[in-house]
Amino acid sequence: MSDNTDLESRMVAAIRHYRAALELAEHLERKDASAQRAVTSTLLDLERAVRDKAAPHLKHSLCEIASAAVSRSDNTRTALVEASARLDSARLTLADLEQQLGYIPKVATAADHQ
Repeated sequence: MSDNTDLESRMVAAIRHYRAALELAEHLERKDASAQRAVTSTLLDLERAVRDKAAPHLKHSLCEIASAAVSRSDNTRTALVEASARLDSARLTLADLEQQLGYIPKVATAADHQ
């Protein structure tokens, strides 16, 4: 019985870890989508400025904005890749614990406590 209690405790902790990893990955996916929209929008603005022969200072400003947007997108992508790896690791841990325990215990969510 003690073995099941220990496994259940580990499983509950693993479920919470998985939920946190999933929440982070979802947050970063939204952030990545926003960063991609910013890059696309800025590049379109820069394309229009070049095509319309806008003032050099405007083109320079748009280049700086585009560079910052690309950097933000790259950073978000890197964080998303890392979060995805953590999520996959958490999933594998859950699968292993479920196989050992034979079931998944019910774990309360934050909404259950309200």
